[in-house]
Amino acid sequence: MDIQLQFTTESAPTLDVDVLAVVINDPAAPPAIVAELDEVLGGALARELERDRIKADAPSSVIVTGGASGPQRIVLVGFGPDVDGRIDALRVAGSRIAGAARTAEARTVAITGTDSTEEFAALTSGVTIGDFRIHHHRGEPKADDKPRYFGIEQLTLVTDEGSDAATAAKTAHIAATAQNWARDLANAPANLLTPIKLAEQAEQLAAKHPELSFRSLDRAALVDQGFGMFAAVAQGSHDEPRLIVLEWNPAGASETDAQRLALVGKAVTFDTGGISIKPSGGMQDMKMDKGGGCAVLGAMRAIAELGVQRRVIAVVGATMNMPDGNAYRPGDVITAKDGTTVEIISTDAEGRLVLGDCITYVKELGCGGIIDAATLTGAIIVGLGHRYTGAIAKPSSLLDSVLAASTDTGDLAWHMPLHDEYKAHLKTECADLKNSGTRDGGALAAGSFLQHFAQDTPFVHLDIAGSGMLPKPRAFYGTKGASGAGVRLMTKVAASWTA
Repeated sequence: MDIQLQFTTESAPTLDVDVLAVVINDPAAPPAIVAELDEVLGGALARELERDRIKADAPSSVIVTGGASGPQRIVLVGFGPDVDGRIDALRVAGSRIAGAARTAEARTVAITGTDSTEEFAALTSGVTIGDFRIHHHRGEPKADDKPRYFGIEQLTLVTDEGSDAATAAKTAHIAATAQNWARDLANAPANLLTPIKLAEQAEQLAAKHPELSFRSLDRAALVDQGFGMFAAVAQGSHDEPRLIVLEWNPAGASETDAQRLALVGKAVTFDTGGISIKPSGGMQDMKMDKGGGCAVLGAMRAIAELGVQRRVIAVVGATMNMPDGNAYRPGDVITAKDGTTVEIISTDAEGRLVLGDCITYVKELGCGGIIDAATLTGAIIVGLGHRYTGAIAKPSSLLDSVLAASTDTGDLAWHMPLHDEYKAHLKTECADLKNSGTRDGGALAAGSFLQHFAQDTPFVHLDIAGSGMLPKPRAFYGTKGASGAGVRLMTKVAASWTA
């Protein structure tokens, strides 16, 4: 359920909400709203501040029961003015507000105590992302079961709707809501979200926006049009693959086909590893191997809802990687869409094959820069863990835009080099390339493989294998599972980069 965002200039002590969050920038000089609330609460908030429960130098929070009327609970959220990474800490605070709401089973939440544009945007992101929960496929509740709590339904910000703070909060809310949608898609079981059904989700998205067009290619079209790598991965699965294309063409946008931004996503809706089969332990999480493609769809949703004034094209390769009797094999040599021959070393290095053909295709359609997102390598998890996305790229204005967007949004990416030396990992005697090399620099070799197909087009490869699949809650993500990494970053780049 999406949170509904609204604004009010009503006095906070009279708000009829389940939880009121009050931002405390300086515990020694709290905002006037604290004294106003204390007139009803008998000084309870002042006592909490006197007890040093809200810190001047670190994120902190405390919950106080409300009065007979107005907010049922008050959450004091504190930050010192000199805290490092303060905006990111505000997102964490927003997630804590969502956690407090969940504990209280609160459906209505309000935030006051600040007029800062940055603070409202960060808190809104944190609440929206922190409120997310994995969709549970449970049966209908029994008559005597306790009603299920599905999260916050309404978030109210105490500010004028025409203010800059409200505008920033709306933008943050749209991007975070699109990220949560991408998380829902990525978390969906493979039997419930096949490549065809993922394409249907993209089609339904396009139907809501006249300036967003949809089309797709099926297995026969992929074979007929020479998507040799993509088709090889898909041939082991009885579930039909789909190549999904979304084009955002807002009225008034001036970019030519050759100037538009391209987003490319890997959506392997279930990855067994194919003939190079994975160990059974943890294989259930391979339903999330579609996370990159889902992030691209989430970014396109945000781009459309925000009305970003630049043309963007998205291509998502959706398939399963299964060990069928028709599956491709280690040792096979296949021909990519651009004519490159590729020796298969591991069928579990399938994502780069799907992406390579998708990159060639989007170049044929026309673009000025390419960002791809994929849960591609375990090597990136070894290098960066689960906090940062690996941004594997050569220096370019597109890379600069990605790194700036990372800082602005908190959708964090770390630049990893794409040196020509890594091409040596892909050399083989019987084909132009092989799809897997040594363990050393594995994430960078995968990026080098993709760079081969991007050629001279500005290109950034986002490896979200770590940042996109969380083994436990972290930062402002309130749950494990798919994080939607890349959605807010790609949305920001679409709004800011110029070819």
